[in-house]
Amino acid sequence: MNKHLQKTIHKALSLRKRLINHTTTNVYRLVNSYGDSLPEVTVDVYGKHLLVQYFKPYEKQVRDELCAILKGLLSPETITEKTRLKGEEVKTGVVLGTEIPKDFVVLENNIQFTISFSEGGGTGLFLDQRENRKLVQSLSKGREALNCFCYTSSFSVYAARGGAVKTTNVDISKKAIEWGKKNFQLNGIDGASHEFIVGDVWDWANRFQKRGRTFDLIIIDPPSFSTSKTTVMAIEKDIPRLIGLGLNLLRDDGVLVFSTNLAKMGFSQFFQLLPRLKDFTSKTYKLINVSTQGLDFPIDGLHLTEPYLKFIMLSC
Repeated sequence: MNKHLQKTIHKALSLRKRLINHTTTNVYRLVNSYGDSLPEVTVDVYGKHLLVQYFKPYEKQVRDELCAILKGLLSPETITEKTRLKGEEVKTGVVLGTEIPKDFVVLENNIQFTISFSEGGGTGLFLDQRENRKLVQSLSKGREALNCFCYTSSFSVYAARGGAVKTTNVDISKKAIEWGKKNFQLNGIDGASHEFIVGDVWDWANRFQKRGRTFDLIIIDPPSFSTSKTTVMAIEKDIPRLIGLGLNLLRDDGVLVFSTNLAKMGFSQFFQLLPRLKDFTSKTYKLINVSTQGLDFPIDGLHLTEPYLKFIMLSC
């Protein structure tokens, strides 16, 4: 057995035992690449199912040893591997168990979510946003929320559990919207009080503005790049426009959340874009909070010199 690898995983698990409340949460990142001394490898725990992702080629012997260590430490029902190499399609395979898990339920901060490893992209829940979702929940009581690029509506589920009177969820993907509806049902939240829209965020934001519709809480967590019938969005250039669009729909004393995981853009570069908001909105704003990824997503300060996730809150 690879003693160094074994020590690395033991150390990572010991840290998560201290950082994660395992009575309310069974989904977290166990290994975060260089931040846990295992370059270009991540290991995520989803209850009894593990997802191991490789971002560079690793020999089969090393992958087998890692699987054996994880099996011995956590006794999972399944271990799924995803290989994500630049310029190649994502390869997915099950290395423990009989099939790739899909449509199973996990618990995060006492809230349930449906997960699938069979999708090429995400699993249905971005684990690095756990504490930020909790923050949104704490601000939601009595508020009406708009969730743009909502994916599986995890922020909205938190908002509803926090007492939001209504959430409006917009995403271009019908599959994501249906997934979000399932997450609401899973937590016993009456879907009749919430709105789900399959459509382009830019288009719907303009519709809301023309109708004079506004919100107390707006969440904008866009993909780094996306295309629709009417819009090609590259997050690096579109941040000021997106935030400006959100501020135009925000009620007085409302809160706008903007988040991006674009690693090549540092915090300083991000904040240098904010003066350009005046090109897209006449509203003034206050920056009220800045945060980043969860405690189970450490970085080493060398290969990644600052946290990749930028999560900011503005008020007007």
